[in-house]
Amino acid sequence: MILSRLPAPRAIRRARLAIASVVLASAALLAPAGALAQGMSSDPTLAQTLFEEGRRLMEAKAYAEACPKLAESQRLRPGTGTLLNLALCNEALGRTATAWGQFKEALFASKKEGNAAREAFAQEHINALEPRLSKIVLKAEGTPGLLVRVDGHDIPAAALGTPIPIDPGAHEVEATASGYSVWSTTVQVGESADLKTIAVPKLQPAPPAQTAAAPSGPAAGVAGSAGSAGSAGSAGGGGGEGLRTAGFVIGGAGAAVLGVGAVFGILAAGQASDAEKDPALCPGKQCTPLGRKEIDAAETKALVSTIGIGVGVAAIGAGAILVLTSGRPRAEGASAAGAKPGAPGRVHARVVPLLGPEGGGVSVLGAF
Repeated sequence: MILSRLPAPRAIRRARLAIASVVLASAALLAPAGALAQGMSSDPTLAQTLFEEGRRLMEAKAYAEACPKLAESQRLRPGTGTLLNLALCNEALGRTATAWGQFKEALFASKKEGNAAREAFAQEHINALEPRLSKIVLKAEGTPGLLVRVDGHDIPAAALGTPIPIDPGAHEVEATASGYSVWSTTVQVGESADLKTIAVPKLQPAPPAQTAAAPSGPAAGVAGSAGSAGSAGSAGGGGGEGLRTAGFVIGGAGAAVLGVGAVFGILAAGQASDAEKDPALCPGKQCTPLGRKEIDAAETKALVSTIGIGVGVAAIGAGAILVLTSGRPRAEGASAAGAKPGAPGRVHARVVPLLGPEGGGVSVLGAF
């Protein structure tokens, strides 16, 4: 066996630097709650606690309570052992397709880790589940821009016409396309080896929007005056509306990228640290080829984290500048032109970036 000297763990240093950057960015962007949530959700102690509680509930055959705890433990700190237990839990609940997919994922992870016992265990359950899998086949007519969803999840166009494993029970199928009416149906899937075919018809064009008739008489004069004032407001504030919208879009995208960077930083730190401490991978700080691969993979995640955080912070800053420099909202301009302070329709709002363990976003705070 060839051993290589474990260098200064660059992946750990990069990951820690990335996470520190997230904390600093959170403080600068008024998101202390996000920083607090991040510290909680990345806590390995919480993941272990949820895992042990999930195992205890499984032993008591309380599978409906156990599965969510195991799923959250896996989200907080992914591991092949936790994934196998989650698959067993879903299998016990009769969620055959979900369990089959999780056993498949655990099988690939076990092969990568070189764990023959877990690999054999996962394969055994896969072989037992496959003959029992129920499936649906979605067939759709040629509606331009058609999007098909099952239980709110998008189905790629390439998957149409292909048998898709699905858990037994009732499922909602919906088809939409721009300019067309929505079509939906409910399908009941049997418990074992059931096959349901759902034919999505060609969607019907959506009816044209109803336009309100213009009022006549004195009321029409009032409406006309209001319309003129609205036009004047648009002429003066159209550019501001565009800047404000662009600021929301850019800031929201930046927050999402920042969240992805934070997640990769946490994963990198955990993977590199685990490899360094594992006597089978890096005994006495001397890494085996497999240990070296783990360190290299962690360094890649750390690099992605650093880039994501930098891009995210820049985008959030640019979005905030656009919002702050876009001028007063249209409703506020109308109030200044004649409406009384506090009258209905006046809007006061500000944008607050939010950072958290599962990503980021933009929140609008104010009175409407």
